[in-house]
Amino acid sequence: MTRADSVTQPSHPIVLKQSESTIIQCKYEAANTAPGLFWYIQDPNQAPQLILNGYSQTEDIPPRFRNRFSASPNKTEKTFHLNITAAVLSDSATYFCALSPTL
Repeated sequence: MTRADSVTQPSHPIVLKQSESTIIQCKYEAANTAPGLFWYIQDPNQAPQLILNGYSQTEDIPPRFRNRFSASPNKTEKTFHLNITAAVLSDSATYFCALSPTL
């Protein structure tokens, strides 16, 4: 990664009621035009777990998130927002947007 590579996401908590939907924003800067983009979830006292990446197919997404979590890279706007629909209590966690260079 070069010094210019970075991700920015909100630092404030997002509060939802069960069954509500939200978008967790992620903006990125990358020297590479096709960086690897990832979303991770970290449950309390657990290691981060991969939710999806910029190339995930539905069957690649863990069952816990399948059909409710999605993200599509927007290379023009340099965003990779995480869409969560029909929130459930177990979605309460810390979410990380991550970037890695692609060869």
